[in-house]
Amino acid sequence: MKRRDVMKGMAGAAAIAAVPVAAIQAGNSWVGAHEGAQEAAHEHDRAAAGQQDLYTETYKGRTIAVSQTAGTVHIDDKPLHLMKLGEHGYLSAMCHYRIEPTPLAAGRRAVDELRGANLLPAATHHA
Repeated sequence: MKRRDVMKGMAGAAAIAAVPVAAIQAGNSWVGAHEGAQEAAHEHDRAAAGQQDLYTETYKGRTIAVSQTAGTVHIDDKPLHLMKLGEHGYLSAMCHYRIEPTPLAAGRRAVDELRGANLLPAATHHA
């Protein structure tokens, strides 16, 4: 058996395995679209959950605030630019050479890289 044949078989198996997942996701989105009336009733609950989502800690004298659902990290109330890599990898604007497992770990690494300096806002690109 050639390597090409093995790869084709694996690709076919992955496609077959993805079909039930796609059907489940399509069903979930249909159900979600028809639950608009119930969604308004739960708005207050989500606002409370959003406050519980925010995790704040002091690390080396700096305040790090992490919101998991928004995927944001703030150091001393200034946003840290994060890039999400796959499911469990994050790169920060402060350290492009080390992948961190969580946004909090990326925030701590950024504080280490700052070495007491203030975090500056991300530069914007102008054409």
